[in-house]
Amino acid sequence: MKYFKMRLVIIFIFFICCDNFQKSDKRIKIARVNSTFLYLSDFENEISPELSYEDSIIMSRSIIDDWAIKKLVYSQSLLYLHDSIQKRLAKMVENYRSQLWINTYRNFLSNSHFKNKIDSSKKVIYYKKNKGNFRLKDDIYRVAYIILPENNNNLKLIMSRFRNFSDTDLFFLDSLNYQFDEFLLDKPAWLNKNNLLKKIPASKIFNFEIDLKKRNFFVFKDSLQVYLLKVFDYKKYNTPAPYEIVEGNIERILINKKKLDFFKNFNKEILDDAIQANKVEIYPQVP
Repeated sequence: MKYFKMRLVIIFIFFICCDNFQKSDKRIKIARVNSTFLYLSDFENEISPELSYEDSIIMSRSIIDDWAIKKLVYSQSLLYLHDSIQKRLAKMVENYRSQLWINTYRNFLSNSHFKNKIDSSKKVIYYKKNKGNFRLKDDIYRVAYIILPENNNNLKLIMSRFRNFSDTDLFFLDSLNYQFDEFLLDKPAWLNKNNLLKKIPASKIFNFEIDLKKRNFFVFKDSLQVYLLKVFDYKKYNTPAPYEIVEGNIERILINKKKLDFFKNFNKEILDDAIQANKVEIYPQVP
């Protein structure tokens, strides 16, 4: 790092008058615009030590020029922009600065006071009270499936075990999962119709609305693979979504609600405490 700093200083000597390299509080001055200075420490980390000597010069000069242009244009804006415009901009900057500090502090308080976890019982209660607000935008199916080569030697046995779907059968099927091209067994998942057809394209020749009333186990085939599908449940479009699907959304809703309630009380308490401590005084209005 010391070598790199020396290298930078040498580079700057190459194109800046030596008189500019005055040391003040051990800071090396690189450039000046009116009464404002650019110091080596302000941008030395922006120049990679891996650059060649020539590229370092070009990069350094570009940084200095950009800095100088910004300072010069800003100085001109102070001269030529109307006072009313400058006051409005200054107010915007102050508001932004204040809001930045407030938001950062609120995030700090939020991270300190909240664990992003809600008790399951509270989520279930919320779901039951607001089930009608979580409507499905598509038909969905809770399924398990196995996709395996059409020439698998254990196909009949696998089909039988998959149809039964007991714990013993699942243990057996899991021991053979190396023979499957793809599978979903231990945790049946909710899939909408489009995603189900992507997994099992041969199923599009079936009418699920009719077939699911008769059975819940299906076998589909094409020239290369066999698709085994078991449907445990299904929900129609615009009916309340199953809890498992919306649990994550409910958790976010409840966390945000807790935060809103916390900051509502926080704002009231901080104002009340300040008034009591005479840090804030609200004057009566004169009629």
